[in-house]
Formats: sequence, structure tokens, C-alpha cells
Amino acid sequence: MSIPSNNLLVKNLVEYGLTENESRAYLTLLELQNASANEIAKASGIKRSSIYVILDSLKKQGLVGISNDNKIQNYVATSPEALMFAAKEKSQKQEEIKNKIDSIIPELKALYKETKKGPKVKIFEGKIGLVSALESTLINKEKIVRGFSTGDNILNMFSTEVIEWTKRRAAKDILFEAIYIDNKSTRILVDMFPHKFKVVFVPPDKYPFPVDMIIWDNQVGYLIVEGAKITTIVIESKEAASMMRGMFDMAFEQARSKWGKYEESLD
Repeated sequence: MSIPSNNLLVKNLVEYGLTENESRAYLTLLELQNASANEIAKASGIKRSSIYVILDSLKKQGLVGISNDNKIQNYVATSPEALMFAAKEKSQKQEEIKNKIDSIIPELKALYKETKKGPKVKIFEGKIGLVSALESTLINKEKIVRGFSTGDNILNMFSTEVIEWTKRRAAKDILFEAIYIDNKSTRILVDMFPHKFKVVFVPPDKYPFPVDMIIWDNQVGYLIVEGAKITTIVIESKEAASMMRGMFDMAFEQARSKWGKYEESLD
């Protein structure tokens, strides 16, 4: 009775906020009505090593309860109406949060524009951090963005965002210069660039980059990926950006001269 991941009910529950395995476990338990963890795992096709964590999560969300009718602890599914109640509660909370944010936007903008002495460091967690950093590069006096990358993190996690950014960058006539590790991911990335780019490729065994980096105007951004954790650090400093820009330009010319693996489109 294992429920496939493309099942419409599974998809709807995932959109509601459950994980795929949580959705499958909940639907399975609705059919079984009263079952042990092993029975749920077997019927749903979920690994036994994962089922207790999943059931505990569903229990905390109020979608699963415990039955003490048997010697072995069994689980029961909460009535589907609980989903509607929870959805309404989530919607109300989101609306409250939105209203609170709306009310403090003027103060947040004032703080954001405030100028302070010394380097400014911004740290963002998650996908939105890189998206914010990429957006910032489009406000660009020099009209150049420089970048180091292995390509893997960008392509695997942010390909859609990079395509959109590339289109807007090109429309603003901003040149992108990159030093890329020569691999399949970076070659695919270059194919995404419509124009206005210069890319030099370096051997992966010579210059492995553990962190992706971009440089624009007076800012330097770092993308750090550790497993599922994504961190973006942006340093705003004229001195730091000037130093990194000089190092990049020197490395770019040396790499182009030494290996000659170079592509550009300046249209």
C-alpha cells in the first residue's frame, strides 16, 4: 500500500507544510486507523529507522495521537478536519506577522540606510541570503561583478535565481568576470550567460575553492555551504573590496595566460 511521492494527496500535504515522508505516514495511518510504528513503516514504504522521528513530528503538529489499547504503543491519525484548523491558524499567524512587519518597515528602512564608520558585515542564513546579495550587485557603479566559484553549489541550489540575475545583469550592461574551476557545473553555468561575461577556467586540482565569492564596488560576498546549511556573508568595506579586486584581476590574467581556457561574450 506504499503511497507514491507523486500522489496528489501527498503533493497537497507537502504544499500545506508537511515533508513527503510525513505526508505518506499520515495518509497511511488514516487508512490503517490504528497501527504500530513498524506497521506504518512497512505499509508506507518508509524506512524503520526514520519512522519514529516522522511520527514524533506529526504528533507535535497535532496530526497523530497515541493509542494505549495494546501492549505495543500504537498510533492513531487525528481527524482530517485538524488540518483545516491548523491551516487557518497558520494563515492567521502569517497575516499577523505581515501586519507587524508592515508597521515597522519605515523604521527598518531608516536603520538599513544608516551609515556607520568601519566595515559593515551582514550575515544571511538560507537561500534568501544569496538572492539578496545577487540583487545588491545590480546596484553597481563600476558596472563589473567579479566572482570565484566551483559552480556546484550555484548550479545545484540556485540555478533558477542565477538565470534571472544573469538576465537583469546583462540588461543593466554589467560585465561579469569569473574564475571558475573547470568542471561540468561551471561549463553549464557559462551556457546560461547570454552575454557580457569573461570567464577563465582553472584546473580543479590546482585551485580548489571551498567558498564561492563575488566582488562588486565596495562589497565582497561569500557563499558558504555546509551540508544543508547555507550562509552568505557580505562585507562592505572600500579597503577590503579594493584588495580583493586587485587579487582577482591579477589571478584572472595569470590564469588566462597560463592555461588559456577562456571564454567571453561582450555583445
